Amino acid sequence: MKKNLPFLLFIFILRTASSQNLVLNADLESYLTCPGFGQFDSIFVEHWTKPSWGSTDYYHDSCTGIQPVSQVPHSGHAYFGIIGYNYGTEYREYATGRLSAPLQAGHAYSVEFYVSLNDGYIQAINELGALFSTTAPGPYSNFLHIPVTPQVENTSGILGSTTIWMLVSGIFTASGGEQYITIGNFHDDSSTTITQVGNVGSYGAYYFVDDVLVTEAKGTGNSEISTSQITVEPNPSAGFFKIVSPQEASIQNMEVFDCFGKEIISESAGRNEIDLGSFSAGIYILQIYTRDGVTRKKLIRN
Repeated sequence: MKKNLPFLLFIFILRTASSQNLVLNADLESYLTCPGFGQFDSIFVEHWTKPSWGSTDYYHDSCTGIQPVSQVPHSGHAYFGIIGYNYGTEYREYATGRLSAPLQAGHAYSVEFYVSLNDGYIQAINELGALFSTTAPGPYSNFLHIPVTPQVENTSGILGSTTIWMLVSGIFTASGGEQYITIGNFHDDSSTTITQVGNVGSYGAYYFVDDVLVTEAKGTGNSEISTSQITVEPNPSAGFFKIVSPQEASIQNMEVFDCFGKEIISESAGRNEIDLGSFSAGIYILQIYTRDGVTRKKLIRN
């Protein structure tokens, strides 16, 4: 199966700082021996493998024949590549990584990873997600979709850019004991959202993936109701946003990030307003910490 390499990237970053990343070899930098193209396994890449027959790919600047070429990793020198959708015949590729410690039941965890569409492909999908499991899934003796529901899935619409790294993120409450993360598209073709985004290249959607992050969210707890009830009004706004929350969702602090992942505002407890009047129009990310968890809201500054 042909897989094309060249593309240019940019970053959109939002990271839960000050927490330890639980993903081992999260940036894919560490390898035991350089694999061949399509040979993705823990005997080659430290702490990573694949759960099915799909030929997940590994790229590293130091490995002859599988260098990123014109693509620059989101960080460092490496990333992996997976087919999220194959035109004509259902085919999927996944990557499974190991966590440094099992997740704790009832604790909230923040999950992030970055993807960029290979510019040799002209279709894109919405449904890339992360499955957490107590044991490594599979191995499955096929290359079809894995029919499970991931705890975290992209909610930002089409993942269609070949020129920027797109953030897939979410927060979930662990059942307890999860020690593996598997990334890919867990939908069959009929339930996958497919959009044509180019005219020159192969049909299908092939993604590069880098910098996988799993951290315990600030203010962890098993209550997600109060954080989900937090709203922002008005939104869009000319610059002034009011944060409305139920009394039980005691806000500890808030942070605002611009489209480059730079923190531009930090508000301490007791504040329920965000003023972006001195900032340019665009999309910003508001991160709100409460005693029960963390939630994120998109702010649209007109």
